[in-house]
Amino acid sequence: MQATRHFLIFLLTSLCAFATSAEDALKHIQTIGGIEEYELRDNGLRVLLMPNEGLPVATVMVTYEVGSRHEVPGTTGATHILEHMMFKGTPRFNAEEDNDYSSQMERIGARSNATTWFDRTNYYATLPREYVPLAIELEADRMRNLYIREKDLASEMTVVRNEYERGENSPVRTLIKELFAAAFTAHTYSHPTIGWKSDIENTSPEKLREFYDTFYWPENAVLTVIGGYDREKTLDAIVEHYGAIEAAPHPIPEVETSEPEQIGPRRVTIKRAGQVGVVMTGYKVPEATHKDWPALLLIDQIVGADKTGRLYRALEDKGKASATFTFAPELHDPGLFVFGAYLTPDATHEEVEAILQKEIEALIGGGVTEDELSRAKSVIRAEIVYGRDGPYAIADQINEAIAMGDWTSYVNRPKEIEAVTAKEIQAVAKRYFLKKTSTTGWFVPEVKNSLAQQSGRAWGPNYYRDPELYGPHANDKQAENGESLPSVVDFSSNMRRETVAGIDLITVDMPIEGVVSFVGSFAAGEALSPGEHPMLAGLTAAMLDKGSARKDRFAIAELLDTLGADISFSAGSHSLSFSGRFLRPNAGAVLELLAEQVREPAFDPAVFETVRSRQEAYLLQAVDDPNYRASSQLSRMLYPAGHPNHNEELSLLLEDLKATSIEDLRSFHQEFYGPESMRLVFAGDIDFEQIKAAVANAFEGWSGGVPYPEEQPEQGGNTSVEERIYIADKTSVSVLYGYNTGLQRSEKEYLPFMLGNYILGGSFNARLMSEVRKERGLTYNIRSYHQGDIMTPGNWALTASFSPALLDEGMEATREVLDTWYADGVSEAEVDAAIETLSGSYLVGLSTTGRVAGQLHSFLQRGMEPGYIDQYPLELEKITPEQVNRAIKQYLDPSKATVVIAGSLQNGSTSSAESKNNSVSVRIDTPNAGWKVQIEKIYRTADHLVVISQLNQNEEVAAEVITSVADSAEIATEIELPVRHYILGKTWDWGDTGKYTFIESMDDFGTALDGAELIYSK
Repeated sequence: MQATRHFLIFLLTSLCAFATSAEDALKHIQTIGGIEEYELRDNGLRVLLMPNEGLPVATVMVTYEVGSRHEVPGTTGATHILEHMMFKGTPRFNAEEDNDYSSQMERIGARSNATTWFDRTNYYATLPREYVPLAIELEADRMRNLYIREKDLASEMTVVRNEYERGENSPVRTLIKELFAAAFTAHTYSHPTIGWKSDIENTSPEKLREFYDTFYWPENAVLTVIGGYDREKTLDAIVEHYGAIEAAPHPIPEVETSEPEQIGPRRVTIKRAGQVGVVMTGYKVPEATHKDWPALLLIDQIVGADKTGRLYRALEDKGKASATFTFAPELHDPGLFVFGAYLTPDATHEEVEAILQKEIEALIGGGVTEDELSRAKSVIRAEIVYGRDGPYAIADQINEAIAMGDWTSYVNRPKEIEAVTAKEIQAVAKRYFLKKTSTTGWFVPEVKNSLAQQSGRAWGPNYYRDPELYGPHANDKQAENGESLPSVVDFSSNMRRETVAGIDLITVDMPIEGVVSFVGSFAAGEALSPGEHPMLAGLTAAMLDKGSARKDRFAIAELLDTLGADISFSAGSHSLSFSGRFLRPNAGAVLELLAEQVREPAFDPAVFETVRSRQEAYLLQAVDDPNYRASSQLSRMLYPAGHPNHNEELSLLLEDLKATSIEDLRSFHQEFYGPESMRLVFAGDIDFEQIKAAVANAFEGWSGGVPYPEEQPEQGGNTSVEERIYIADKTSVSVLYGYNTGLQRSEKEYLPFMLGNYILGGSFNARLMSEVRKERGLTYNIRSYHQGDIMTPGNWALTASFSPALLDEGMEATREVLDTWYADGVSEAEVDAAIETLSGSYLVGLSTTGRVAGQLHSFLQRGMEPGYIDQYPLELEKITPEQVNRAIKQYLDPSKATVVIAGSLQNGSTSSAESKNNSVSVRIDTPNAGWKVQIEKIYRTADHLVVISQLNQNEEVAAEVITSVADSAEIATEIELPVRHYILGKTWDWGDTGKYTFIESMDDFGTALDGAELIYSK
């Protein structure tokens, strides 16, 4: 007994000593806004902690204060490539031993990723709280022990190239890149975070090692832990793993170059294939820690806000732009504040630029009204509250504050914004929005493709994993695949359900203060549009926020701004869907407005014309989007006309857009809108009686609506067919496989098939990504999923992107993985690991109010009871490898899969639905916008197609800003031979990528073209 007592005394003493040691090793700097700042005494690592004991998850983020700003010509892109290499392992944790960072994070269901931006690189994981020490250990290990091997770089380089090419597919991303390059002549903000192509191609392990050894040290990093975690274990892990790392043996280099004063306006023009033009103007603004930034942020809201912003009113509402935007990144050094617009088909660049300039001049000359200022502050005030909805949201904002040079701005900036006056805003506008410090960019569509929406991420940080698929807010096809153990997840005990005013009302109370998110729907989706009017449901939904019988569109938007609330509408295949968020005290006002919008839309004919114009621009942008074209074509091959999953041809949608009248919209609303099939789900800081009363008051007396149709057209059969769609001027090709499984989400066989498909392509460490990206380095992204299964049987799909030169190799690798998976099935170990991963990822995914509301609504739409949100992990646990392998064989046959390929295909083959001619394209960077390139002749020899192009310069003087120019030619023959390009007239000695051969005259060919067939002449 005495020995036991001595042992316990020894154990307690040891624990106390270790705790004291942890506290001693960390120096407390300050506590502000609930965030504790510490510093490791031995090496200078800064630590930020913000606990929320009510959360079952936490975010662990490491921010390195190094970004593309720290690169020089010859090493641009190094920060981003090193970000990729950070996932290649260390001697302790590596793929060979199956314990590398990605494998361990996926195994526990964490959502992890990394991003590179101008001033920083960050690595993060949102994960179950018990794994916080593991994430800290893994991050500390790769801070100084990273493998940077030739074999790893070789495989990752193709991935980075594919990511670069995907970005180049977007004219807007390219234009912003060129805008920054033109605006900054000395400072390193002139080059993009992904780097210039030549530098990317010429990187080496030695360059990356030097970069790593220069910047990846404790005193150049900040570790942030937000959410639910064990404080003692977290501090111990920080001291144990980071405390063992020595400080840098040298000072961390600082960027000393300052941008010289700009003494005149600059311009850049990009001319290439496309449908819709873009205009943007950027102005030099100070570093983000400058006292004028609170006013600039308010200008960002007042000018750029959707529906209430000045650009929206001046351009979108007048039918001159399909979308307007402001882009004002808060950077460490002086940067750019950009105003921009996507043109509608009838608008010209000149008039849109003039309107943009007029609005800026009005801001300088007339300032802003007190009402505008008050509403802008209300929006930002609400965003601050919403920004605490989930640990990642907080960590992400702190990350950007660290990058700009002062993490406490996350806490202090809201107070600074509240203090800004209208007079100060006008003074700031006068100070910075000067003509002489402006840089204007145009994207001019020069080559029309033969037929997407604009990219959701036109510009921003470069991610290791595609953020739309693997990001913290990813709403991918696997969103519901997984949930935590019943002992951890319990939403049902805080759930209420009742029928109110004929509406199915469900609420979930969560440990979040002040925030409520909602999702709702009823049967008024595209499947109910008549065959001759496929756009009708979508156009009706698009008019709901454009005015009601009692408020015009601006009054609605201004009310939402004042309340700090959001409401959005969309028409999907089956439903009109609506979602939003509000602050708890405003439930009554928000729901009253929601009811007013769906019950009494104004359907103003003049406003409808502007909506029609913007919709036309969206559809024309889709013509140039390989992902949209491939997906749309696949839907027509798998589903018959009239099926909810069938997408009509773009040409038919454009025709219907012109033919649909305002009376058609009124009739559709009268027939299908009502509470018959309506449900509303709320999650957050819930007062059930308040929500119930608000719904009852808002929707009292409303009737009508329809139930969801019980029968739909049957799916098509499965036949091995391949379609190719040629789209000019694209550097990345989209590949899409499809197969009709006949599975609906409510069927018991769905989960085993889903699990097998998850092992194939549902995650970053799934077989497809592991082999095609990580092992062979052929793509940035490849995945498989199941879709279209909400209320009808759906289809399996596999999507990937490849460089045109690697298309055949990429598809061969994809087929190998797919065939092996199908033939051999999956193992018990894979099934167990997938269940564990999906369980953790489901818990992590339900860390915000919006995700909980959306997930619960999704389950309800698929025919489940509300309690299924807690039951789901139990269903996963029951699945056996035998069930999975049986489902794979029963519901999929890869040999009968349909394949669609879209992009600038090297063989120029096209879809049978499109033109049979083939296109040859040329694009080259020139010293200024005064140059043009034109394809003059195309010859066919026995071995090649020889394309001869001529460069010419206009007599008019153009600004010396690098400009991309392009041309294409249609030839009435299949392109089966390799293409060789020769260009006449080049007068500069840079920009040689090896893709083109530059010649002085046709004499350079000698007799090489003797006997060649001339198949094209200008």
